[in-house]
Amino acid sequence: MMNFKTTCPYCGVGCGIEITRTGSVLKLTGDKDSPVNQGMLCIKGQTLLETVGTDNMRLINPSLGSWNKAIKAIAKAFESTPKHQIALYLSGQMLMEDFYVAKQFSEAYGIDNIESNSRLCMYSTVEANKRAYGADIVPVSFDDIYQAQTIFIIGSNTADCHPIVFNHIKKSKAFVVCVDVYESTTAKKSDLFIQVEPGKDMDIINNLPHQFWFKEKKVLSVYSQGLTQSTDATDKVNALINAHIITGNINKPGCGVLSLTGQCNAMGGREIGIRTNDLTATEFFSNNQIKTLWVMATNPAHSMINYRQFETLIVSDFTRTLTTDDADIVLPACSWSEKIGHIKNSERRYLKQNAFLPPAGYSKPDWEIICLLAKELGLDGFDYQSADDIWQQMHIDESWQPRIKVKEELVDIKVTNRTDNDSINNVRLLTQWHSMSRTGKSKTLNKMTKVSNEVISMHHVTNSELFKNKTVELDKYSKQPCFKG
Repeated sequence: MMNFKTTCPYCGVGCGIEITRTGSVLKLTGDKDSPVNQGMLCIKGQTLLETVGTDNMRLINPSLGSWNKAIKAIAKAFESTPKHQIALYLSGQMLMEDFYVAKQFSEAYGIDNIESNSRLCMYSTVEANKRAYGADIVPVSFDDIYQAQTIFIIGSNTADCHPIVFNHIKKSKAFVVCVDVYESTTAKKSDLFIQVEPGKDMDIINNLPHQFWFKEKKVLSVYSQGLTQSTDATDKVNALINAHIITGNINKPGCGVLSLTGQCNAMGGREIGIRTNDLTATEFFSNNQIKTLWVMATNPAHSMINYRQFETLIVSDFTRTLTTDDADIVLPACSWSEKIGHIKNSERRYLKQNAFLPPAGYSKPDWEIICLLAKELGLDGFDYQSADDIWQQMHIDESWQPRIKVKEELVDIKVTNRTDNDSINNVRLLTQWHSMSRTGKSKTLNKMTKVSNEVISMHHVTNSELFKNKTVELDKYSKQPCFKG
């Protein structure tokens, strides 16, 4: 019998997982030694073994027949395209080592357009943190959940989207307040539910210093994309931080503002600096500048506003998606169970993913694929032999502390009130995730999936149907997109 410890590849909570292998039989349980989840797993984590291995959707060979042919074809496309017309579109599901090598490659080859799908969810938080704290700092941690007297949740259906965090919240003795546009699972399980009209979040936030359960208690505020996917998202996050400063609910145990990231390594991408110097991720698709696009570990044909065709589309993924079906060159990447590397979770912990299965077919980890192209293009410094070689070169300080002291200076906010009655509010399901490229492989999750009468399932709706006649709008500070119509 062999034991392996790894980390869940879904959301930014970073739950520890223990894999036991006896012969060819695998068993998965929550890692009781993990400080993050203490052995708990949500239903998506519990069913991860149903998503590994090969099926008729699994990519195991380069689409051009061999790695040599595929890499030479990509090199030819890069060499024949002006560099300002080339872009790399990455994903918060890639590992720290992948991000590091991708950024090295873009700098060595002179590509300004390198972006992550994290642009779509967390960049308003990045800008708000910079305005408030002077840097992209998450000053609190899950540890503060148990020291707070009030936990204020806004723009997050935590019970469904980050279930283990919500388990911690319910195990605490805190008074739980939830603000949302509809009665979500989180709202139903909270002590106080405040239903807000679309576009009126700022009214609620500005009134917080006058609420007894906020001004007279130790408060931890928790938020996610429901707050950050709007045209004034950065201001909303800064207003929330301001409310904490005004009431003294900052720089104390149990006090502060915690953002929950949607992908396992969205925080890692932010730290490495996966951010374009030219176009944003949205603009890769909404204008015609980019001619050659390399997509890694994400499915923009399903999810990206104004998705369009490219002269050369290259996609690295572990399974077929709408985007791989549209690609000119498809590269088989290792899946979660076959990769080694690190992620950074929502509370700033560096966590290890360990492979417990060999690569399927001829699949390779993302960092190795990038190195193959770099060497074909004649670039030096891409001779890594393992993910550990890369990690050692990164010189990451893995020490962790539950909270970081930040400055307490109010950010000036000028916002005009408006009502988004014509906006679309999106929700996630407990049993599915992103475009279902992984969760859709689980029979258990598919059987359990039920859609409320209050929402319309969009999992299998194509991009052209979903965003038809929608106007893209951007947050003025972060250029994080939302859409109207």
